[in-house]
Amino acid sequence: MEGRLAGRLKVTDIEREDGEAIVLRAGGNNVLVRLLKNPAPDELIKDLCTKAWYWQQACDETSKHRAQAVVGVMQSSLDKLDTRLLLTYAVAAAMDDNAIASYWLASLQSREAFFRQSARISRDVPPIWLWVNFRVSNDVEKGISFSTSGMDQLGLREIEAKDVNRPGKDVFVLLHGMAQYLASKGPIIKDGETIGDSPRLNIRVQQGPSYWREGLTVYRVTWPK
Repeated sequence: MEGRLAGRLKVTDIEREDGEAIVLRAGGNNVLVRLLKNPAPDELIKDLCTKAWYWQQACDETSKHRAQAVVGVMQSSLDKLDTRLLLTYAVAAAMDDNAIASYWLASLQSREAFFRQSARISRDVPPIWLWVNFRVSNDVEKGISFSTSGMDQLGLREIEAKDVNRPGKDVFVLLHGMAQYLASKGPIIKDGETIGDSPRLNIRVQQGPSYWREGLTVYRVTWPK
């Protein structure tokens, strides 16, 4: 693990709690890595992999897993963003050659995808897709819909877009960029503000009730008809 942390996380001490857990000490912060010899519940894995629209082999690949490692920050003086950056480095270090995937709340990522997205990260460029799940549905007549799950863990509102008649990739790229911007800068997008490459596109963000989650106020992103 020390080798995989090189250049990513400065660890001052590694303490073994028992045969299946270690504590990484990094700059006054403690990260626990514990091996669980039992697989994750089938219901959980099935729910995660069937929603991983970006990874077609997710269900086949994750069905092979036999154990899991739990990584968590036990003690930290960092804010929410830096704590997640610290945790990301630790998860990357824990994913050895036997690792198949990671799941962070509802975001399931292959080992290769996790390494790729965590290779160059910072407060300005947080790996938001590792932390936040982007749920997608498509209606042939009405268009594509997206919703995030996990922005609330950063103290931010979730993001939703409903029945957008635009290419799904374009919608995802815009919403991913918005989520990354909010994670880095905080909740600075104002109600009614336009986003995107040009205000002339008239893609607007409004705060309002969720389309799908009762009692939740979200960022609604709307495109002109």
